[in-house]
Amino acid sequence: MKEISKAIDPKRTGISKSLITSTALCNRKGWFSEHVRTADGSRVPLIAPERVAFGVALDEAILFIAQSIRDDERWTLGDAHALGVKAALGRPHEDGIDWDKFANDLMVALELFAYDVLGMPGGTPLIDFRMSLLQGLDGESIRVRTGEFGDVIGTPDFIIAGETRPDGRDLVLDLKSSARIKSEKDLRSAEMSFYAYLYAQKWGGDLPSVGYLTYVRTKTPRYQILVGEATGEHLRIAEEYLKTTKFVVARETQEEVGFTTSMCRSCEWRKANPAVGFAGCSVGLLVADGEVEE
Repeated sequence: MKEISKAIDPKRTGISKSLITSTALCNRKGWFSEHVRTADGSRVPLIAPERVAFGVALDEAILFIAQSIRDDERWTLGDAHALGVKAALGRPHEDGIDWDKFANDLMVALELFAYDVLGMPGGTPLIDFRMSLLQGLDGESIRVRTGEFGDVIGTPDFIIAGETRPDGRDLVLDLKSSARIKSEKDLRSAEMSFYAYLYAQKWGGDLPSVGYLTYVRTKTPRYQILVGEATGEHLRIAEEYLKTTKFVVARETQEEVGFTTSMCRSCEWRKANPAVGFAGCSVGLLVADGEVEE
């Protein structure tokens, strides 16, 4: 079976989905992610808290399962679990993670995926991975060249072929791990709008369906599948996000860029990073010291 990597080129250029969503959360967050680089021009590797490490593990494990189904290869939950834990351990992460609990939680998530999403044993799957693209174009980011925005790039988790869908539309599906369920409002998010735009630019024709496969990580965990049809509204929203992101990253200094303070305490750009000559977000440092109310 061909190995499909989730790794994205850290030296990539262009307006990406992650850049769009970072900028949507806070303009400075987007600006930092584009301008703060290592000596070789790579994006700064960020330290993952437990929730992000868990998302990495779940992504890797379910990618393996989906690819095995598509390529008609044998797979086990144990194999998927081992790959997920290895992926989480292999990237920078915070100290103090309870790895035994982490591993147990991941196995619960995979067992629920097998039963609830794949319909095992013997049931009907809610998502059919037998005809699909994985991680963009099987590990290669989708890149389109536009006149107004330059390179626009993204790597959706799954593109499920319309032949396997009740509505006949391709489905751009993103896997999430979250403490809350998704709502209809989330289907018009920066992320979903961006994917609809990227799909339209790449393939044209009918717009796809877009949606989330969310592992709702609560006391009683479960999977939620939320899908809706992309429309012209998604494309117009995406263009507005692209315009804003292009404007923000063109600024020369962080002081020229707007900000919000609602997420400062958990923002990875709040603290200084001397290894790359980054002094920290001037606003985030104030919030951390209690000088600005959130």
